[in-house]
Amino acid sequence: MARWRLLEPHYLHTEPGVVWEYMETDRTTGRQTRKQFPVPQYFHHEVESDWTDKQAQMVVVSDGKGAKTGDIVFKGEPTPGMMPLDDEAKAISSKFREKWSLPDKMFDPDRPGDYSTNLADHFVQQQDKVNMQMTKLEEKRAQGFDQLMQGMTALMQQNSKILEALSNKVVSLEEKRSAKV
Repeated sequence: MARWRLLEPHYLHTEPGVVWEYMETDRTTGRQTRKQFPVPQYFHHEVESDWTDKQAQMVVVSDGKGAKTGDIVFKGEPTPGMMPLDDEAKAISSKFREKWSLPDKMFDPDRPGDYSTNLADHFVQQQDKVNMQMTKLEEKRAQGFDQLMQGMTALMQQNSKILEALSNKVVSLEEKRSAKV
């Protein structure tokens, strides 16, 4: 039997399903048209009316295999916000961990906060790492820019020496021409 405890609010497609009905009346014929759409049901782990286990104060969901009386049978895959309660549920959840691609600390029920808070903390830590790498790249870029500026300064000094040498040659050639005349 695969059973999970909800650690955060969920919208789940349940068995039997919940439907939303849309009703419309045709103005010309007066006939009513009804359409039904399957919708997920909302469960909040902290709302007492949603608890399926009142003593443990929790919402227990199951995939339908060996569900206990009162368990909510849901369709679909488990989520990271569901804590497995038995070995079968652990095995099923472990299949999806790679798909969720998140660190194991996200799934630690002893860690304070729910999954979304832990996920936000994880993203903040990742952003800090990116910022540190960007700072290092900026420092390298600044060092590279300093080297470029030194190279440009050396090149400009060489150019000014070449221009000075050329201007001295031109002046000496003009002096020789004016002395001949």
